[in-house]
Amino acid sequence: MTLPEQTSTGLPTDSDGYAGRAMLLTALASVIMIPFAALFIADASSTTPGLMVACGLVGAAGILGLYRFEGGRRWTATLTILSITLFGVIFHSVVAALFESGDVIRAIGALIATVAVFITAYLISLIIRQTSLATLDKVAKTFSICFVAIAALSILDIQPPHTGYSKPIFPFTEPSHFALSFTPFLVYRVVRSSLIVRITWLGIAMLLALLLQSLSLVIGVAVAAACCLSGPILISALIGLSAVIGYLDISYFTDRLDFSTNTTNVSTLVYIQGYELIGTSLKETFGWGIGFQQLGIVPLNVPTSDLIYRIVGNDANIRDGGFTAAKLISEMGIFGIAATFVYLYASAICVLRLRQTAGKSEADARMILCLSAIVGIFIEIFVRGGGYFTGTILFAISATMIAIEEGYFKVARSVAS
Repeated sequence: MTLPEQTSTGLPTDSDGYAGRAMLLTALASVIMIPFAALFIADASSTTPGLMVACGLVGAAGILGLYRFEGGRRWTATLTILSITLFGVIFHSVVAALFESGDVIRAIGALIATVAVFITAYLISLIIRQTSLATLDKVAKTFSICFVAIAALSILDIQPPHTGYSKPIFPFTEPSHFALSFTPFLVYRVVRSSLIVRITWLGIAMLLALLLQSLSLVIGVAVAAACCLSGPILISALIGLSAVIGYLDISYFTDRLDFSTNTTNVSTLVYIQGYELIGTSLKETFGWGIGFQQLGIVPLNVPTSDLIYRIVGNDANIRDGGFTAAKLISEMGIFGIAATFVYLYASAICVLRLRQTAGKSEADARMILCLSAIVGIFIEIFVRGGGYFTGTILFAISATMIAIEEGYFKVARSVAS
């Protein structure tokens, strides 16, 4: 794989050819698809086993020389951040154990997985850096088309036989998982497109959300629209959508937005449970948190958990908190709150940068891809998460590594004002 080249006009050329394109496609597909495919095919208990397999594949590709490993300052910085993170998590968990005794083996296993995720994130950041801008653009657009095809197959009920899932979207077990993975590439696609094309893509994604009955994807479309549409166009789109909604059956979505005390919708209850877990964990540990990967292990008596158990017969989503911010804050306490606010600040900057570059063909594809990956996990953080060890989280970490070094978080004053 060669370094990016440019023509005399400054526009990137596809200098990598099919080999470079295949390497990036394989790396991203591995970390994004395999974790959920393991849930679908092998009934894995979480996305962690599949993600570890994907990490191994990305590492093996480097050993085989399919991309160039780079050490030096970047590698040293990655190891330094990883070491600080591990020390902080271990120290936090030791103190948390004074409040509640947890599962030490589970915590150790999670720390090992954290090391694998950080190293793989660094390797994928290398692959992204070593890929030309034109190739990056083609790969990201290919992903967006593939996700539409995956959704279409589900809508047509063309799926591998599996009786355990009511709405499978192979390789995803449910529409929310599909939405989490699709959103970063939807954001990229609309930001890189002309106005007519981006509205078309937003329309296609909204249609898929309605047909798949996925509130997570509806929110993903909203995030993408916020990244690429001007205020007047966004308001016009909302007015048009409001006029059309009156003719559609949206009871599925309104049920999930019913947060009253009488609701029996499991998805809504899981979301409410997340907030109750935050409140209970902070109260019982005086804001410290129950410890890394201890949610669902350390007993937290919240009313909604009992109701969910009576309805479905198990503790649905209690280990992942329902959404990642709930898990992070419940386990890491005030540090989780701080991390959540840091993400909110970073994602707001990313949205401003994306709005600044929307529709500009000369915009840096690498910057847009990285910012889209960071914004794309907004749903995972605040709406419907799968824990810490998902491919989209890993992808966002890779993007953050590049964004920090390249200064992508700097916003022009005219845009921020």
